[in-house]
Amino acid sequence: MKYYFNIIVFLLLSTISRGQSFIFNQFFQPSIRINSTYSHDFNFLNKDRLHQGQADINCIIPIKSKLKLKVDWKKLLTLRLKKTAKLKAYQLFWNFRPKLMYLDLAYKDTTALHPFKQKKHFTYGFTTGISGVHLIAKAMRKPKLLFYSINIGLQEDLQSIQATPIPSVTAMIGFAHIKNFNFYWYYGLFFSYNNGQIIPAPFFGLQAKLSKGIWVNITLPVQIRFSFKASSTLKIDLTAGLSNFSTAFGHRANHQTIERYVFGNFRIRSSITANIKLSSQAILYLEAGCYPYQFPSFRWNSPPFPSPTLSPSVYGNISLYYTFKKSLLGSTIDGIILF
Repeated sequence: MKYYFNIIVFLLLSTISRGQSFIFNQFFQPSIRINSTYSHDFNFLNKDRLHQGQADINCIIPIKSKLKLKVDWKKLLTLRLKKTAKLKAYQLFWNFRPKLMYLDLAYKDTTALHPFKQKKHFTYGFTTGISGVHLIAKAMRKPKLLFYSINIGLQEDLQSIQATPIPSVTAMIGFAHIKNFNFYWYYGLFFSYNNGQIIPAPFFGLQAKLSKGIWVNITLPVQIRFSFKASSTLKIDLTAGLSNFSTAFGHRANHQTIERYVFGNFRIRSSITANIKLSSQAILYLEAGCYPYQFPSFRWNSPPFPSPTLSPSVYGNISLYYTFKKSLLGSTIDGIILF
């Protein structure tokens, strides 16, 4: 039974990205995670410039769980072993994540209409939702796995919140096929609605152990990651993948009414991350990387601002993760990939 729970966590380590390396198992464990990220644009290519930062606190709270082992004694007596027992387990979680975002945009052309009036800009938001994992394991058969999540959120500034804020919605559902403890593959569908932009995206991935202490995770179209276990308290990740952010903001031109717009930036990301195990329940993440290609844009309500053209930028991330280990799956999460 513990083996099956380990596989659940092992499987879901790498399925969603928010700009850092995937740590998907943390969606399925009671915990708190404090994140701080900052990207700096040195303007290597003498283009427009964008500095961006974000701080958030992610809280995961279990709301319901079930573990049931069903044995059909009649089939057992007739030696129909493959249909004798079924292991059913599931757990549901509620998550809440307040966020603060910082933007500092400068155009090379100083006469261009500026969305933030040449000032540093702050936006505020949150996401909240439900995630779940279901396992059905039959005797002498490989386990079947279903995982899913749905979230709503807002990211607005003090002006756009006055002009009819619009929530974003993200949802995901997926299935897993587990060959053995060192290899599995999975697939599913991700859906996002963000200020009029609808993105349905299938995903497919696999995770495999290449050698002792070395793992590879490929989740298309999101990420490729190699993990190296350096010691019992240190793991190194090398990652290449995609990242993005978006935020609404309000703009008042010539003392007219406030108009609501959206600014977003789709980025290609590469990074190195040190995972430092502080205790059996706490992990410190130190990440450094770069965005070699960025595709920023304004949208919603026919924005009059020119989309900036950016040079490659660098970023850093510091995160502190603490798990409370009071869930159905929590007592078996450590020791699979991370340590």
